[in-house]
Amino acid sequence: MKKTFISALILTALFTVTGCEDKEAKATIEQQTQTIAQLTAENTQLKAEKEKAEKVIPAIIAQDDVIFDKEETIKYPKSAKKEDEYVPTEGKIHYSISTLKTNIEWLDKLLLEQISKNADGKPRSREQLIEDYQKAYDEAKKEMLESPIMGIDETLDLAFSHQRGKLAVFLINYYSYSGGAHGVGGYHYLNVDLETKKLLSFDDVFKPNQQAKLKELLWERYTRYGEIKDEEAFTSKDAFEVTDNFYLDHDGIHFVYNVYEIASYAEGPQELVIEWWNASALLKPEFLQKQYYPVSSNTAE
Repeated sequence: MKKTFISALILTALFTVTGCEDKEAKATIEQQTQTIAQLTAENTQLKAEKEKAEKVIPAIIAQDDVIFDKEETIKYPKSAKKEDEYVPTEGKIHYSISTLKTNIEWLDKLLLEQISKNADGKPRSREQLIEDYQKAYDEAKKEMLESPIMGIDETLDLAFSHQRGKLAVFLINYYSYSGGAHGVGGYHYLNVDLETKKLLSFDDVFKPNQQAKLKELLWERYTRYGEIKDEEAFTSKDAFEVTDNFYLDHDGIHFVYNVYEIASYAEGPQELVIEWWNASALLKPEFLQKQYYPVSSNTAE
């Protein structure tokens, strides 16, 4: 009888312990489930906030980022020969290249790619640029010591022009001097879509086969609507070309021609502007949908 009673007690104790363990396990599982649900909700919220943040168009704050900048004045030995009396006594050498730091990683990378392109159009790394510029600097210095000249200057840098919403405009400035009366410089514009993170090309903006119409519009502005006779223009109409160097602004599309392209050095770079209302019929529907600037139609076309 006692054995039966003890066995019953043992079984009761076991069931009690097992029941307690089940309750504790169940509570633990419920707590873990709640934690997982909470973490999942937080992760979903963070993901949504990240996606929202990525859609926010950043305001461009640009700072110069010098990659290479070196200059010095070279003193030439004085010659006793009379024919060398016009040889300069010193010459200045300067090589520099700089990009921009915007604190927007993908944009900084894109700008560096554009300014670092070599003659083959291939971008170079920052380290390769430093190496190439140092090599060019050393070779130029050696040439100056062998054949004295007034100086050599090779400058390439980036500048921030303006921003309107998702459109940011930058320009590459270049200047080259290797003796003579003056050097030659110019600008190349970059139109960047901050939403798609891409450069806008000529083909992104204009419909196919619009060169002839664009040329007529630009020629009108170049000759000031007939004020300058065709035969008096620096560039003949046959030789006049539609440039792919352009930028977008509030008043229209600016086509930029550097020195000697359609004007003399003294006249400097030239900008010919096709107003938005005049350009609307030539623009791609996809471009118009972007609404970088308000574009009204030319009802007179």
